[in-house]
Amino acid sequence: MNKKIIAAVSCLCMVSMLFSGCKKNTSVSNEQHKDVVDSNVTKAGEFPVVKEKITLTLGVPGTPKVQDYETNAFTKYLEEKTGIDLKFYKFPASGAMEKLNVMLGSNSELPEVLIGINVTENTFLKYADQEVFLDLTDYIDEYGYYYQQMLEKTLVENLEGYLTSSNGKKYYMPYLVEQQGNQYGAKAWINKKWLDKLNLKMPETTEDFKNVMKAFKTQDPNGNGKADEIGFTGSKDGWNESPVNFLTNSFVYDDYSQKFTVDKNKKVGLAYLSPEYKSAMKYISSMAKEGLLDIQYYTQDTKTLKSIASSDELVIGAFASGSPDVLFAENMEVLNDFVPLPPLKGPKNIAYAAKNPSKPKAAGIITKYCKNPAAAFRLLDFMLSEEASIFARYGVEGKDWKKASENDKCIFENIGVKAKILQILPYGSVQNSHWSQNNPQFRFKEIADGMAWNGNTLDGEYIKAKALTTYMGKEPENVFTKATLTLEEMNEFNELASSISPYASENISLFVSGNRDVDKEWDKFQKELKTLGVDRYVELAQIGYDRFIKSK
Repeated sequence: MNKKIIAAVSCLCMVSMLFSGCKKNTSVSNEQHKDVVDSNVTKAGEFPVVKEKITLTLGVPGTPKVQDYETNAFTKYLEEKTGIDLKFYKFPASGAMEKLNVMLGSNSELPEVLIGINVTENTFLKYADQEVFLDLTDYIDEYGYYYQQMLEKTLVENLEGYLTSSNGKKYYMPYLVEQQGNQYGAKAWINKKWLDKLNLKMPETTEDFKNVMKAFKTQDPNGNGKADEIGFTGSKDGWNESPVNFLTNSFVYDDYSQKFTVDKNKKVGLAYLSPEYKSAMKYISSMAKEGLLDIQYYTQDTKTLKSIASSDELVIGAFASGSPDVLFAENMEVLNDFVPLPPLKGPKNIAYAAKNPSKPKAAGIITKYCKNPAAAFRLLDFMLSEEASIFARYGVEGKDWKKASENDKCIFENIGVKAKILQILPYGSVQNSHWSQNNPQFRFKEIADGMAWNGNTLDGEYIKAKALTTYMGKEPENVFTKATLTLEEMNEFNELASSISPYASENISLFVSGNRDVDKEWDKFQKELKTLGVDRYVELAQIGYDRFIKSK
């Protein structure tokens, strides 16, 4: 092609862009709503949202924590601010997604907007051809005032990559909370009172820890004359209550869930395919064999662990948990005996802390049945504002919370955050002040971490916040975050995961308990995983991860 033709084509493209209003991603805009401008809707960031009142029906999850959506203070606040009259369709308190799937499968009419129902990427793509869920890309360009503020403020790397499906469309407005305490929930705790009594130092390495657990088990640190001490314990279902996952991070990175790893070259791997994981299994199984690791954690639930923690005589030497306050709720004073256990250095000086990066989840979705999608989007966009996000979490200012003073200390003061909010309404209460966080919102670091401390050293949030610096920044340079997959790839990935993940988990427990021999049967285990398709599983994870990081 000669230069004149290239120039002409370029010129035509520029003219076409001018006449199309220079909108981003118009090629993937929902055909049903190409023209997103509504004459009844005010400009982005202006209030009220509509010039003449309209009504929107919101599909919300039923929850016992919200007394009445219709009379709720947050509802009244949104209606007054936007000029939109809100009506509600309540999904079941449990099984909201199941109900939605039934409605989708039967082609039933949906509420105009879905709020607080965490629709999966798979569902968005499955119904993409039917355009059941509106692509919000053009609405974001036209009306995304607070959305853009979110992109400017967020600490989440490649947030738009999270919000964009593999077909290039954006189907939801997010719930995003950037509380750093939740990112480092994979903690463990050790009995400092017993360390002091036995004149032992805080363990720094896996071998130090093994020796400390031996001392705890054999030297009667609780002083009752019985050999009833438990070494390192946890539960099968509590939040980050796996001692095995905690110890594995001394050998290879274990994220407590999918177990994907990413090296410095952005190559995706699977922890339990590595020789380092085999080394971890040898160490951990030796701990179990000597009774230093409580293998009962594989069968006991968090309720059982809680009952052990609240017994009259303390028998626990160390435990894994993201919420120690929940386990010791019956006797919080005992928590004074425990301190955070730092990541332990393994044979190769690896000492990782698992990090669960803040990620958005679907919280506001406009369906094809919405009569006023531009107004609906403006409502969802406003929910991302600082003002609405604080209301959505804490309730009515002056009644449920108040602004912190200069003299108030922040729970997260140890990581440099200043107190912003003094909470009055207890978290998780049955109330009529907000929607129990079932809506889009953006609580950036200063809001999410800016809770004032009530002065109680046994406050659960304070205990977890104080432990944060023990783990922050100790994750590897690259952490597996998201795999952006097509529907076909996702279905294949999920099918492989449904067989590989439980099989791996079951056999890891067998290695830990000694029912499979690490030295003799590890190679066989690897071959079994290959038979299940683990190579393709990792390949798909790599494809999706590459697609995600390229979307930056």
